[in-house]
Amino acid sequence: MAVGDLPTTEELASAGAFDSPNAYATPGPFDNFSTSDALGLGALGVGAGLMLGKGESPLPPEYAQMGAMVPGLQRSSADLYGKGQDIYKMGMSDIQKGRAGELTIPQQAELNQYSTGLKNMANQQFAAMGRNITQDTSGIGVTADIDAKINAMAQQEIRTTLTTGFQELQMGQAEFGQSLGFSEAAAKILQTEGEAQLKQDQAYSKSLTDMFSTIGKIAGAFMA
Repeated sequence: MAVGDLPTTEELASAGAFDSPNAYATPGPFDNFSTSDALGLGALGVGAGLMLGKGESPLPPEYAQMGAMVPGLQRSSADLYGKGQDIYKMGMSDIQKGRAGELTIPQQAELNQYSTGLKNMANQQFAAMGRNITQDTSGIGVTADIDAKINAMAQQEIRTTLTTGFQELQMGQAEFGQSLGFSEAAAKILQTEGEAQLKQDQAYSKSLTDMFSTIGKIAGAFMA
């Protein structure tokens, strides 16, 4: 080839002979990925890593303070319920005795003492008159009067037993009510704490989802 046949510099330039070696190559995924883009994507990745490493933040201190009250409330509820059961059982027992006409041991002892006192007094009065109450016709009326007084006292004791029984039922129910109050208070604290934890879990999950979604969108834009 003669020198005159060689292309001139202007012809080579117009043909692209002096362009970058990659000027006519197929664009790669990171051809438009600048240093600032890399820094931005890296910062998001670091932020996600820190969030995952740190984990979810604990609930505020007031929730821990409320939660610390729960065991005590539950114990009080159980104690009151146990006392209520004992009192309620006593009430049912007293009502059953009253309806059956039974006297308690202390009531029977008091009634025996009352009966003995009345009989001794009547015997002394008849003896002072030189008479025997068991052999005197007038003694029949005195004995009948003593029996009536003893019976009246026994009936009064039975009514007292019934009244006491109903009062004990009411006291037992009151203990049940207080027990329920403590139980409901403990349940309310646990519910409040659980709802707060659930909201925080959802917020934390949403934060991670939003961050990873943002990273995905940015990375996708870079790859486009």
